[in-house]
Amino acid sequence: MFELYDKVKIKSNSIVGTIIDKSNINGKTNYVVESDTKGTAVGYGGEWKLYDCNENEIEKM
Repeated sequence: MFELYDKVKIKSNSIVGTIIDKSNINGKTNYVVESDTKGTAVGYGGEWKLYDCNENEIEKM
């Protein structure tokens, strides 16, 4: 399990970021990861892109 502000890497695209939010929906924990690099590809939001991930998609740094 991950906690808020843990530094993680998204496995599918190797983007490193910080968990800034987590929620539990239908028994599954979901995380919002903010990229540590300005202007990364894909994602959503402003200059510091956000990514929705589940536990299986991220790993601790």
